Amino acid sequence: MNFKIPSFYKRILAFFVVIGPIFWLVFTDDGQRRTDIVLLTLWGEDEIALNLKALDNQVSEEDLKQVFPDITWTCEDELSNFGNRLCASRIGIFNDIPAHYVTIFFLDRWINGVKIGYRGQYHEILKQQLWQQLGAPANSNPQIPTIQGMESVLHWVTDSGNVILKDSLQEDDEAALLWLSLSIIPN
Repeated sequence: MNFKIPSFYKRILAFFVVIGPIFWLVFTDDGQRRTDIVLLTLWGEDEIALNLKALDNQVSEEDLKQVFPDITWTCEDELSNFGNRLCASRIGIFNDIPAHYVTIFFLDRWINGVKIGYRGQYHEILKQQLWQQLGAPANSNPQIPTIQGMESVLHWVTDSGNVILKDSLQEDDEAALLWLSLSIIPN
């Protein structure tokens, strides 16, 4: 018996072994996201991982700086709809999604909101990630009436806040995710 593999088949196999991963990295959303994450890490961009389900309003600015000591925060008193102080930082990665920035809002000394600006091309991946981590959005239940003007927004209710994300992004929309403390949202 001759078990010799013809050289043509060897070349075809070698071609697919080399081209397959390159094709995945360049032409699939997941491959592009992973490539971006590696490049952002190599360029020294900061990464922040937040468990949005466990986030609560009992976190102070000092706690934030202790949990994320490698991130350079710019903090200032600024009155907004979300509080009276904010801390912001440029980041490269948020929960394995390429991002631009994070802004943390404080009311007095406690966290009241989080805004994360991410790269819009990864909106669908972020939305899938939130479905996996937080379950179905609260407003996906047809028995709950939709608030006028909020038809295009998804929101998930956590123990101490709400995670808010647009259902789909238009070309000129800012790609941003919000976590807002229950103290902000009226009953």
